[in-house]
Amino acid sequence: MAAELSVTFAPPHETSPALDAFAHRLRQRLAALGAEVIPYAEAFNDAGKIREGIVVVEQGEGPDDDLAIRRVSSLYRNPLVALYDREPPIAPDAGLQETLDGIVGVLAWNLTHVPIFVHGGRWTVCTMNGAVIRCGDADDMDDDVLHALVPKLAAQVKPPDPATICVRPGTLDLAPLGREVDDFVEGARAWDASGLMLAHTSLDALQYRNRLFRRIVAAYLDHRTGMSYGFLARQLPVDVAPARALADAPADLRALDWRRQPLREVEGVWTACATVGGTEWLVDVPDVSVLCTRSGCEKTRIVPEQDLVRLTLSRGRILFDTPPAADTAHSRPSYDTLAILAHAAGNALAASVLRAGVADHPFAHTLATEGLALAHWHGYPADGAAPEGFVIHGDANPPVSCSTPQSAAFALVGKLAALAGALGGRQTYRGDVHVEPHHGTNLSGAMSLAEAARWAEAQQAVPA
Repeated sequence: MAAELSVTFAPPHETSPALDAFAHRLRQRLAALGAEVIPYAEAFNDAGKIREGIVVVEQGEGPDDDLAIRRVSSLYRNPLVALYDREPPIAPDAGLQETLDGIVGVLAWNLTHVPIFVHGGRWTVCTMNGAVIRCGDADDMDDDVLHALVPKLAAQVKPPDPATICVRPGTLDLAPLGREVDDFVEGARAWDASGLMLAHTSLDALQYRNRLFRRIVAAYLDHRTGMSYGFLARQLPVDVAPARALADAPADLRALDWRRQPLREVEGVWTACATVGGTEWLVDVPDVSVLCTRSGCEKTRIVPEQDLVRLTLSRGRILFDTPPAADTAHSRPSYDTLAILAHAAGNALAASVLRAGVADHPFAHTLATEGLALAHWHGYPADGAAPEGFVIHGDANPPVSCSTPQSAAFALVGKLAALAGALGGRQTYRGDVHVEPHHGTNLSGAMSLAEAARWAEAQQAVPA
């Protein structure tokens, strides 16, 4: 990740011994890790804008017209880092909601993606996904730069690209989904009681330097009404065919280079080659659909006709369906869309592999008849706990931000590894607990949303 970064340091808005020393060490450390450090004067294109793909580090709070946001080519392709010589605006004992509000307030006022606070010989990194990473000695930052900062710059938080999603307003009929809707309503109450699901932070409640900056924030967030963290979802039932061992497949299929292209169309059927526990399996990939909360709604006070949407992954396309009564202007897919669909696709692959060994495996049966729950909250289960039949994974992954392709890849690959672990230990597989460092936890499997809330609360999950 570090070797793929290009970074430039803007002329400082503010100087201090602590900031100057920190910026110098950060520049040295990034260069040592293989990042390309570009002189500021050489970072611009012919149009006078900083070229896309370059991370911009600015020092201190500058005048409105001098901020890097006014000079970048892209809101999404120029990650912005700001260095401040002060304590972070979040107390060490702050609650989840207070932490979220404090971070979003800093981002909106300064129009930066990753604020870094240098204080008392230490430094703290904050991100849009609500993370507060308190790093060590600012004089010895090598490990923290690599493991805490670089993944945030290489995998930037951003909303789903509208060009990749087919929006179909008014096409979601909730009437046939009464069982699922009831689970959302009951689950919302349970998550409200747990205190783990964060509330909505409205853009109207934030302070901005001027109207232009307010419009920039709105554009960056794809004109959402605000930021909310966590989601509730139910994967809708899907029946899957048993997987086939590649070693037992016909010669023409065995001859294909599945390692180079693990997903391809075979006789009109999308087929994946998934390795689980050392065995290569050919799996027919079905369309998968997930009923989930829309971006920005209050997850603990769901109004189904306005707040529930359906995501479908169909032959590589993402479909987004809303109910007829939904406010089209405010219905937006979750930042975690890729991760949600990766979990759904992974569950289908897991069920297919399980059916290869046991035709009526309970996990595959539940997916086919009832569907599965999926919940994400900004906390962690204590001591690596997992519900019975669930496998925990992900805590050793790089701490990439939500909404990134990397987070979706970790969800899918980790789920298959968790399945392999369950099979190897002769454990009855019911689902997985996917920990995302500096972000939170995804709980996916055979339980209700209310049961997921009660389990998370019982584990005394700690803030991310």
